[in-house]
Amino acid sequence: MQIISSVIKRLCLFLVTALLVGSVHATPAANGDMLEKYRQAFKNSAYPIKYIFVDANGENRDGSCCSSDVPKKIYMVNILAKESSEFIYSPEVNRLIKQDFEITIDDKSIISMPKADYLILRMSRPPEYNPKSAGCAAGMGEDRAYLIAIKNNGISVLNRNFFNCSGSYRMVHVNGQPGYEIRDYKKGSDQAQSVLYILQDGQLVRKENGPYKEAAQ
Repeated sequence: MQIISSVIKRLCLFLVTALLVGSVHATPAANGDMLEKYRQAFKNSAYPIKYIFVDANGENRDGSCCSSDVPKKIYMVNILAKESSEFIYSPEVNRLIKQDFEITIDDKSIISMPKADYLILRMSRPPEYNPKSAGCAAGMGEDRAYLIAIKNNGISVLNRNFFNCSGSYRMVHVNGQPGYEIRDYKKGSDQAQSVLYILQDGQLVRKENGPYKEAAQ
């Protein structure tokens, strides 16, 4: 019995080790040739492109990812990396895709810092795919935006309600520091309020900013 028990323990240890090793090597990566291909493909874009959506095979999934033929997993990849770049996986982003959201990367929203990149993901879905039937307005779909940080090859969601149907956002500079300004409508108020996310010591800090003022033309 002791011999059988010992064999079973060894088999269990082998299976656990195999699963752990498999999970370590499960995330694909882009080599230099793939990155160069995408840099060339996007070189004439209206804004500089740093991140794109790809599937597990490295095929580009930008352009409102992923409205049809959804693959099992979607990743982000930094195409400006020099030689190789690991695919960046986010369970939360993939859940949104499975909930029928079309997601786009706001290329002009990227704020790059030595330890992290900040950017905005915009997403929308038609009202018939909203299980709570809580669209932005009667008969309209659902719009959202996430403020995210990319660091250490991972995605952190900093704000899940960064933008919705009744508001908007824009890039700003305050005292020489880049950031975002949100036009936010408080409950029961017709006056739009301004909320700032400004870099301080390399991190985004949220600040209430009083009534929202339209930019001078």
